[in-house]
Amino acid sequence: MLEVVATPIGNLSDLSPRAAEALAAADVVLCEDTRHSAPLLAHAGSTARTMSLHAHNEAGRIPQVLALLAEGKRVALISDAGTPCLSDPGARLIDAVHDASFPVRTLPGPFAVAAGLAASGLCPLPFAFWGFLPKKSAARQATLRERLAPAPGDEAMTHAFYAPGRDLREVLADVAEVAPAARVVVGRELSKLHETYHRGTAAALAADFPEDALRGEAVILVEIREPIGEAQAFDLDAALRQAAAAPDRKVALRALAKQTGRSRRELYARMVELAGEP
Repeated sequence: MLEVVATPIGNLSDLSPRAAEALAAADVVLCEDTRHSAPLLAHAGSTARTMSLHAHNEAGRIPQVLALLAEGKRVALISDAGTPCLSDPGARLIDAVHDASFPVRTLPGPFAVAAGLAASGLCPLPFAFWGFLPKKSAARQATLRERLAPAPGDEAMTHAFYAPGRDLREVLADVAEVAPAARVVVGRELSKLHETYHRGTAAALAADFPEDALRGEAVILVEIREPIGEAQAFDLDAALRQAAAAPDRKVALRALAKQTGRSRRELYARMVELAGEP
């Protein structure tokens, strides 16, 4: 059978006895990163063979895993942290295992969004989990406008996202642009020694977020009570004229490229065109 095993999100003590037994009894453990999972498997007393299964090789692993199951092997699927498939690979494999009529069993456990939501103080139900946001600011804001909404009947609804610590201020700035009045909670180091919750508006959090907290990954929770406003049309030409008048045009162009997702070469070409217009 295939066993889908949730693993700790930061504290090894959160590995359940049942999960440890499954890992110790497995013939093969599928891991996102076998080196990252080695300490966890040692903690569980597992000497199973490990195989990588991540976003880039999942499709190619499916025939191998089905062959292992056909031989009667016990296969366990884990992610680097938390519950597999929830913003981690594994869903295509599990679908294929079901289609091949092999048994699948889940061993529940940690899930960072559920842990953060439970301790946030925000509206717990309904909630939606959207995974990671796009890297570029313009695409990120478009996604936020598409996703953020109250529950049917205009009741409060909480939306959950993951964000790398290094991008946290930029992500919060985009949340502030789209939903300035929303209550926001950022959960960090969940289940670890320095677990913290930062609460306030997105703009306030973006301005005051401590430098030493911009590491690892964070859970961002956004509580929406009213429909957000329509997006204002972005005037690229006006932004380019403003960049041309800036003390350092290179810095201004770099910031504009990051905001729009366009190349600096393209933006510079348009700036030159605008400079020649009457």
